[in-house]
Amino acid sequence: MMQRFGGLALRGVAAAVPETVREVAGFAERFGEQAVARFRQIVGVERFPVAPEGVQASYYAEAAARDLLAAGVFRPEEIDAVLFVSQTPDAVAPTTASRLQGRLGLGEQTLALDLNQGCAGFLTGLLTAAHLLGHPACRNVLLLGGDTLSRLVDPADQTSAMLFGDAGFAAVVGKGGADAWTIASASAPSEAIALPHGGRFQMSGTDVFNFSITRVPEQIQAVLAATGESREAIDLVLLHQANAFILRQIARMTGFPEARVPCRMAGRGNTSVASLPLLLCDLAGEGMRGVKRALLSAFGVGLTWMTARLNLDFCLCRPTVACPAPRE
Repeated sequence: MMQRFGGLALRGVAAAVPETVREVAGFAERFGEQAVARFRQIVGVERFPVAPEGVQASYYAEAAARDLLAAGVFRPEEIDAVLFVSQTPDAVAPTTASRLQGRLGLGEQTLALDLNQGCAGFLTGLLTAAHLLGHPACRNVLLLGGDTLSRLVDPADQTSAMLFGDAGFAAVVGKGGADAWTIASASAPSEAIALPHGGRFQMSGTDVFNFSITRVPEQIQAVLAATGESREAIDLVLLHQANAFILRQIARMTGFPEARVPCRMAGRGNTSVASLPLLLCDLAGEGMRGVKRALLSAFGVGLTWMTARLNLDFCLCRPTVACPAPRE
């Protein structure tokens, strides 16, 4: 489905990661030096942030939201809906969104919803926020999310044990933007990526790779066609940070030079739902500024794949915050 929205603005984005990191080189004893070296070369991960035992993704989402609060991006009384996107919520019930609603001092009239959409979650949240903001009574949506998948992988599985980092994010979406957003979404039932209740994260690497380098480039091309823009008109293509080799293949198949398809997996790993906002904040921390004509594309569990065309002002993106473990 291709949808177009006018009058929306991404007012600010923040991201937070655990202070503790795990080095991929440390897995050599478990998997062998050759396997680890090959993983580092192909996947592109050198280290990734790991949440301490018992610390939930909501802790990092809240830290990111408080960063936006401190920066004056929003005031609690201006938020009419809060969304929390995650595969690893605090509990089945109550919703993590309602818990964060209370911790952040949002009013009782605030709509609080949890969404579960894996690696495509940030764009799913933007799409949901866009629909909510179509109602006159909704002024701003606080989009929160994060995952702590590092503790749910099979430690004997080379595909995932060295891949997933933990992180959280916050974004404020409001009315008043001058540029239209175009968002494409698609999904197909698949068990290629799965997280069973009480089980370990499961992923079929071959199936995920084939899906990523076929359906995602097709969708990116479709969004360009729908907007009538050429590749040259796009400043940046921001892809879910799934795998460095996959990112290079998508860049090649869509005709974008790799310089316009940034990869920052080396120190982050695959942070699932937080991947795109974390990439935005890391780029802002590197000094990127100004409005950029961007394509954002995310893909994963479902299988679900989504692509958005919007303008980004990196002045509104906060540098990523590294959070110590909470005090007892």
